[in-house]
Amino acid sequence: MVEEEAIVTQVKDQQTWLKPTQTGGCKACLHQSTCGTSVLSGLLPKREFVVDSNLALQVGDRVIVAVDDSQLLLSSFLLYLLPLLVMIVVVILSSNLLPTALVDDWQPVIAMTSLLLCFYLIHRTQPFLLFYTGSQPQVIAKKLNESAIDYRID
Repeated sequence: MVEEEAIVTQVKDQQTWLKPTQTGGCKACLHQSTCGTSVLSGLLPKREFVVDSNLALQVGDRVIVAVDDSQLLLSSFLLYLLPLLVMIVVVILSSNLLPTALVDDWQPVIAMTSLLLCFYLIHRTQPFLLFYTGSQPQVIAKKLNESAIDYRID
């Protein structure tokens, strides 16, 4: 299980909205000023996500959220490898099926269009994929303070 700390931002019925906290890895790194990951993490806001939880949580509580490793691997495949494979297959098919004059001019457009279309389809089918694979994050513990964690799940 991969675990991460998050803060409760909303509680409605049995659903809890969480926002991941900033990890200290980038702040301690010597290459922070030249690293693309550090720059992007500073520019992009942290997204909130919803989980089902039976814990008695309140807004502002710090919790530990876990995701199964196998589901993380499957998600990585869907988000990174599948679009590239689709793009390669479409490029190969278009180079074999279209006339050479069209392929030379339109190959980059066809490649980028197929890549972006695959990303769009993955985004649109994300709720179905999450339901089908069962890869919902789970709240496994509530942090009492910086050093203590309550692993009792009510």
